[in-house]
Amino acid sequence: SLKPAFHMRGNRNFTDIVIGIPTVRRDKENYLMITLTHLVEGLSEEDQKTTIIVVFIGETDLEYVVNTARQIESQFPKYVESGLIEVISPAASFYPDMNPMVPTLGDSEKRFRWRTKQNLDTIYLMAYTKTRGTYYLMIEDDVICTKTFMRDIKDFTASVSVSNPNWVFIEFCPIGGIGKMFKSSELLKFITYVQLFYQNMPIDWLLESFLADRVCTIEKASVTEKCVKSKLSIRPKFKSSLFQHIGLYSSLKGKIQKIKDPSGILMAPTFYPHKNPSVDNLFTDIKEHADHSLRKAYEGETFFWGIKPKKNDVVEFWFEHPTVIKRYLFRSSNVEHPADKFYGTVVEVLPVGQNYTKVGEFDEFGLAEGTLNKEIGPLSCIRLRVKQNSNFWVILSEIELKPWEKYSR
Repeated sequence: SLKPAFHMRGNRNFTDIVIGIPTVRRDKENYLMITLTHLVEGLSEEDQKTTIIVVFIGETDLEYVVNTARQIESQFPKYVESGLIEVISPAASFYPDMNPMVPTLGDSEKRFRWRTKQNLDTIYLMAYTKTRGTYYLMIEDDVICTKTFMRDIKDFTASVSVSNPNWVFIEFCPIGGIGKMFKSSELLKFITYVQLFYQNMPIDWLLESFLADRVCTIEKASVTEKCVKSKLSIRPKFKSSLFQHIGLYSSLKGKIQKIKDPSGILMAPTFYPHKNPSVDNLFTDIKEHADHSLRKAYEGETFFWGIKPKKNDVVEFWFEHPTVIKRYLFRSSNVEHPADKFYGTVVEVLPVGQNYTKVGEFDEFGLAEGTLNKEIGPLSCIRLRVKQNSNFWVILSEIELKPWEKYSR
C-alpha cells in the first residue's frame, strides 16, 4: 500500500518540478541537512514557488521518522510551512518479505537486501510524486549542487524540449541515480519496469536497461554505437554536472565510498576515537606500524595499522577489571586505504573462568559489530582472531566497547 505511515506537508499541490530525496538511517555521517541547504540556496524566490522537495524517509521506526521530520522542520520552518519541503515515510506493509528472495549478481545477502530496498524506496517516491509536477528530479541525500542548478535545469529543459521533444529523462549528473530528471508522464512506465526487475540489479543499471529496452534491438548490445546513439536521443545530457556526491559513508552499513570532494572541504576522518573501558593489557601478533600502534588506536589517538595478518593472529583487549560489555564495534580499513581490512576474522569473548566464545565476525566491508546479552557475564578479554592469511595490511579505524555499567566490576 502507498498509504504513508507519516506525512508532513504544506498546502501545495501541482508544480513545475518535484525533487525527490530518498533517505535512510546512516551508520556514520548524515548529509541530508547539507543537501537540503544547498538545494534551497540554489532556488530563486520564483523557483521556490514552482518547486516541491519531497524527502522520503525509508524507515519503519516511527520514532526515528518523526525525529528526522522535526529536525527538518526546525531547520527549515519557512519552507515546510510554505509547502516547498515535504516529508513522507511508508508503512511497514509496503515492503515485501525478502527472506525467500535469492541474491543476484553474486552479491552478498547484505548488499542484495540493501539495493533491493533502495529500488523499492525509489519507486514509492516516484509513485507518490508522479501527479505532483510536470517533471521529477531524482537525487540522493548526500549531494551538493551548483548555485544556479535550477536555472540551468529549466533553461536546458526548455531548449531540449524544442529540439528533442521525445526525451524520457535528462541527465544533469553522470553518477548513479543522481540528477536524472524524468518527464512525469514517463514515470509510470519506469515504475512498472522496476516492479518487474527490482530484485535483479541496482537502480542505475535499471535506468540503463530501461532505456535500452526502449530504443535498442532485442540483443540489447548497449555498447554498440547505434544503441548508444539511440539511448542518447531519449536521454540528453547537460554539458556539465550540476550535482556533486559528497557522501563518503554509504547508507549500506560499513561501506566506505572513496569519492573525493573537489573543494577539499568535506573529507572523511581516517579514524573514530571512543572512550573505552580501561585495559590492563593489549596484545597482537600482527606487526605494528610504528606510528599506528594498537595502544594509540585504543586510546583514540590514531588508527591501528598492522602488516599482513596471518592465520591464527589475534588482537586482544584485556580489561583492567572484569567488564560486562553491552555492545562492540570494530571497523577496519578507512577512506584512504579501503582494502586494508580484516578478512575471515571473528570476534571472540572470554567470560571470567570460561573459554573463548565466538560472538561475531567481520563482514565484506570490514565491519564487525554486535550486542551482547548481559547474561554472558563479566569478560576478562575480547579479541579478534584471524582465520586466513591476508595479502593486505590491516587498519582498525574504530574500536568501540560499551559496557553495561551497573553490571561491571
